[in-house]
Amino acid sequence: MRRIWSTPFLLLMAVVCLPVAAKGQDQTRSKFEGFYTDLGLGYRDVNTSSSSSLTLNGAVIPSSVSSGGSSHTLAVLTAGYNFNIAQNYYFGIGANISPSNGLTQQLQIQALNKNTTVSGVTSLYNYGFFISPGLQIEDGLLYLKVGKQTQVNNSNTGPNFSGYLLGLGYKQFVYDSIYLFGEANYSSYDAQTTTRTIVSSGRTINASVTTSAQTTRLLLGLGYQF
Repeated sequence: MRRIWSTPFLLLMAVVCLPVAAKGQDQTRSKFEGFYTDLGLGYRDVNTSSSSSLTLNGAVIPSSVSSGGSSHTLAVLTAGYNFNIAQNYYFGIGANISPSNGLTQQLQIQALNKNTTVSGVTSLYNYGFFISPGLQIEDGLLYLKVGKQTQVNNSNTGPNFSGYLLGLGYKQFVYDSIYLFGEANYSSYDAQTTTRTIVSSGRTINASVTTSAQTTRLLLGLGYQF
């Protein structure tokens, strides 16, 4: 079984497990200052665009390709630290990780007057690192997220996708150090090229497929401010 919880996961866990004893060291600090961790559940919508180049016996043949997006539910674990840089203003750093449940992209390739369905990349998990400026509004925190996001794929199906993350969210304390939050994120990934061998009408075709992806995820969750 392939281990996917490698360096990104260990880094995230290191942030989550940092000592919480520092909570009592400064009783005058602002409510959102310090370490936090939260778990969000929600929906992820994937929009992909693909192009193809097919060859038969070394000659390029006309073709077209379309890909189906994988929209699904997901869970996102996030951990970070907020610095109180001015009254009611914060600057945060953090990391996130979310499993993708082995989702596989499906490609529809049309060539030689025939439609063929082949499997594209298989996503294993996503992880990212971000900065997060925020504004405290009474017991709530309105914040932005800007960072880098990576989709880790099964190495047998294609290279990883790297891109950027943009997000907007709001946290509201509901009891002591426990808060609820809602968040919307958008990610756009660089295009990646994979190769496939397709058998159509008894002939072997070499296919090169270039895919780019954009994702939107909406999250609701629960967190703890240390």
